[in-house]
Amino acid sequence: MNRMRHLRFRILFLLAICVASSTQPHWGQSLVTDLTPPSERGLASFEVWASQRSNAFDSEFLHTFQAGGFLSRDFFEEMLGAHPVLGGMGFQAGWSKRSTTRPLGDGPWALTGSLGSEVLASALWRRDIVELAFLGNAGHTGRVDVLSGTGMRVGAFNRLSIGMEHVETRQRLELSLVQRVAGLEWGIPNGSIWVSEAADSMEVNMQAYGVASLDALPDTSGFQVANVIPCYGVGISGSLPLTSELFPLQFLVDFQDVGVMWEPGGGLIAAVDTGFATTGLAVPFSAYFTEGESQDEGLTWQDIVEGTTGIEPDSLYFFSDSAFGRMLMLPTKIHAQLSWWPTPDLQIRAQARAGSWMPQPQFTLGVGWIPTKRLAFGVDYRTGGWGGPRPVTWVDLRVSQKRMLSIEVDDPLGWMWGTEQASNTYGRGVRVSLRRLPGAGWTRFMGLPSRDLRKAAPTKQSSLPQTGM
Repeated sequence: MNRMRHLRFRILFLLAICVASSTQPHWGQSLVTDLTPPSERGLASFEVWASQRSNAFDSEFLHTFQAGGFLSRDFFEEMLGAHPVLGGMGFQAGWSKRSTTRPLGDGPWALTGSLGSEVLASALWRRDIVELAFLGNAGHTGRVDVLSGTGMRVGAFNRLSIGMEHVETRQRLELSLVQRVAGLEWGIPNGSIWVSEAADSMEVNMQAYGVASLDALPDTSGFQVANVIPCYGVGISGSLPLTSELFPLQFLVDFQDVGVMWEPGGGLIAAVDTGFATTGLAVPFSAYFTEGESQDEGLTWQDIVEGTTGIEPDSLYFFSDSAFGRMLMLPTKIHAQLSWWPTPDLQIRAQARAGSWMPQPQFTLGVGWIPTKRLAFGVDYRTGGWGGPRPVTWVDLRVSQKRMLSIEVDDPLGWMWGTEQASNTYGRGVRVSLRRLPGAGWTRFMGLPSRDLRKAAPTKQSSLPQTGM
């Protein structure tokens, strides 16, 4: 009886081992399947850009001025003939890198982040200042020369942002940390000069300021990096793409660094807030003929030349190396783009940009062609920003299934510096980007990024958020 029980136990034990061994591979395979990411990584990119533009100085004037030599009055009068009331010039250069992970778990959201650096410079000036500097005040007597609005800003920024991006809608929201490595700013909020027609009376009104992120002026030993005072800020960045359900339309809004930064105290500051008027300064000719007779002639030009006016220069301006801290707006960027594909191979787009210290919004309208699944190119008309109308050319090249190279050239003739072709241009710019397109499971934007190089051109539109247009 005991032998029968032991035999039954052994048979049941062997059956259990067989069942376990037969189900173990399937359990391991299901575990691997559960751990496999549902989709591939999202968008990644690296881009660099640089641009310089002015609405007042063309390339011929800047090249001649740079070369130097004898610059005649006619040379400056020709430039001033096309100079606007408020002239401006801007410069920007930088780089940026973005990366996006696979979706987290089984959800539709993925981590995304970017980092980069940028240098911005913006200058504005009144036409009256240019005329006074290069031609003198001979033609300005009897009128008020306005200096208000003149100023300049320069800043170098680093930024780091991290956030989330939706796999299907491609909506993105990030928190940005911005560092201003160094900054300089000066301006004339209110200023004017008046000289009478007889040049015997003058009235000056001046309110000006200047600040720098330095805790001390450079001495004879030169500039010291340790004297630079950085400041930090926090902003919000993101994008909102929308696609029409009925028409081949796509709208994209992209914003960057919407926020503020806090400038610490201790920097340099200088300010002028003064005004004076005079009915003429006497020329002391009588002192050479009166031979010792005392005669008070008041303030004279000779007193100014010899420095005997009795006016202390420190009373005319304020300077300190202990400026108070203040809160400033970040150099926000806002970009909106509307694209329309009348046919699968034709694209029409309109863009609007604002921010980056540009004095006015920048608008772009153009047309592009997609002759093959690997190539798209186009020509745009752009105006605003720091300058007037100019052409823009761009090209997109699919170098592989997931890689796309994009090049945009702002005012191509402007790059022919020093040649006759560039004489009537007012600037130049370039933007180069290399992107890794989103992988399987991600919604791709319409146009060339949606073309599958292994198949025919798609006819189905992408499933971005619908607007009901």
